[in-house]
Amino acid sequence: DDKAKEDAEAVFEAGQGRWGTDENKIVKLVVMSPPKHLKLVNEHYCDKYGYTLFKAIEKELGGESEGALLFTLGIKLKPFVTIANLIKSACKGIGTDELLLTCTLIRYQNHLPHVCMAHEELFEKSLQTRIKKECRGDYENLLLAIVNKVSPDE
Repeated sequence: DDKAKEDAEAVFEAGQGRWGTDENKIVKLVVMSPPKHLKLVNEHYCDKYGYTLFKAIEKELGGESEGALLFTLGIKLKPFVTIANLIKSACKGIGTDELLLTCTLIRYQNHLPHVCMAHEELFEKSLQTRIKKECRGDYENLLLAIVNKVSPDE
C-alpha cells in the first residue's frame, strides 16, 4: 500500500507536477507493475488528485504512445472492457478492419466469455450480433465459431 501511494505520487510528479512530462517514468510504472499494484496506484491517484491514471495519461501523453499506454493500462486494469472496445474499434466506420478483428478474437479467445458479457454491457448488443452485422459467409461462420467455441461445421 505504501509503495502504491509512492508510485501514485511519482506519476503525478512525472506529469502534472512538473513542467514537461517525464514519459519514461510513467511508461515504466505502467509496463512493469503487476495489475494488482496498478489497481492500488490508480485508487490512490484518484483519491489524491481527483482523476484516474487513464485521465492522467490522456492529459500528459499524445499520439501513438498515449494509445499504446492506455491499452496496456486497460489490459491490466479492465481487460475484458479493453478487449470489447478493441473489437468495436475494428468494426468502426466504413468497412471492418478484418485483420484487427480476427487477431483480437484469436488472441483473446480464452477470455471471450467475459468479453462477450462486457461487450453486451457496454454496447447493449451481443458480440455475435456485431459479427453478423459486420461479416458475411465463411468468414462470419468462422468468427462465430471462435466466439461460440464450436466447430465451424456445426
